[in-house]
Amino acid sequence: MSLTGYRRRLLTPAQRVALVCLLHAGALGVAWWHGSSRLLLNGHSGGRAVALGRLAGLLLGSSVLFQLILVSRLPWIEPSLGCDRLYRWHRRLGFSIGSLLLVHPALLTVGSARRHHLAISRQFMDLAADWRTGLAMAALVVIVLMVTLSTPVIRRRLTYETWHMSHLAMYVALVLGSVHQAGGVEMAGQPWWADYWFAMQIAVIGGLVVFRAGRPIFRSARHRFRIDRIVTESDDVTSVYLTGRQLDRFAFRPGQYVNVVFLSKGRWSPHPFSFSAAPNGQFLRVSIKAAGDFTDRIRELTPGTRALLEGPLGAFIAAEAREKYLMVAGGIGITPIRALIESLAAAGRDIVLLYSVKTANDLVFASELRGLTAHCHFIVSRYTGTTETDADHAGHERGRIDLPMLARLVPDVRDREVFICGPQPMMKVVAAALDTLQVRESSIHYEQFA
Repeated sequence: MSLTGYRRRLLTPAQRVALVCLLHAGALGVAWWHGSSRLLLNGHSGGRAVALGRLAGLLLGSSVLFQLILVSRLPWIEPSLGCDRLYRWHRRLGFSIGSLLLVHPALLTVGSARRHHLAISRQFMDLAADWRTGLAMAALVVIVLMVTLSTPVIRRRLTYETWHMSHLAMYVALVLGSVHQAGGVEMAGQPWWADYWFAMQIAVIGGLVVFRAGRPIFRSARHRFRIDRIVTESDDVTSVYLTGRQLDRFAFRPGQYVNVVFLSKGRWSPHPFSFSAAPNGQFLRVSIKAAGDFTDRIRELTPGTRALLEGPLGAFIAAEAREKYLMVAGGIGITPIRALIESLAAAGRDIVLLYSVKTANDLVFASELRGLTAHCHFIVSRYTGTTETDADHAGHERGRIDLPMLARLVPDVRDREVFICGPQPMMKVVAAALDTLQVRESSIHYEQFA
């Protein structure tokens, strides 16, 4: 068998994650059945509720650990799946955890009350008197707060810094929950499960520490990233050029991004920024739009300021070489697109760009993009000129990217690999138009840029 054929037979990263989850579910099921099957089958009052409550607790603890795995930047899954997909899984699982948080204590309290012939309120007070249950209740409060803050209505009202710092409390909940679970029936009666659970926690937390903290610190110590210069690209977009040591050994792919911490007073929270220039061994460039929080103060940074970089991250890359590409960008979504175009143009690829902005003043990298590809189409949705024909004279399309525009400007779209980055509403419209134009789903790559 050829090496290529062998690789094709290997499990994909998503399949590996699913296999690990399946194996863990099997081990969890064995541990739960061994400790709770009698309660489930003996028919005594409250037995089933207690057994199911224990199962909910085991699932809850496992879900929290899986949440951490999804954001640990593990090199075996993150580069292939991409942070976009992992964070979507993380967010959906977080809301599922909310139901387990309610079911676990409710079933245990009701079931125990029936078994002991007590009022539910009395049983609850008896359970709460145990110090391990107190720790669990504290963890419950923390996790409920995290889930609440992540709901779209509240999340939109928080600054990125506030939201990010609040999520650090999840580690406190993990410690509290672990101590609580150490006294569980499954742990006490089955040493193999206690050893397995302890080893799994060590592995998850170890991976988190190594890849979320250790690797960025090591790379920053190695490369000594610092601001070289700051360039104004438009009224609200700024490019920060970073330099350092051995940048030719800092490997990233065009289309990826990094979480950046500028080591300056008041700017210690990491923010995700895309590379807007392809690797060159001389400098790194991230381009940032003022979005009402720390990003409004980017231009206050000074050359020489040190920076801590976590990454590169993301799977928004041209993994397979194709001859023809279509790049669709909206607003600040042009940043990873611009880096992709630079690398593909250097390889002699046929590239068409559709770049949509509100006004002509919002265009960034216009001259750079024109120099990289002859097929640039700038689309302005709100024109502020004095005549109806000024937009056409400036070489800009008017309106929004939709099905008729795609069919007119890119008649061979079905033959192209498509990359889309920008606001979610624009991406949905473009994706629907591409589907109508019968572009293969496997040829469409996207990254949401909020």
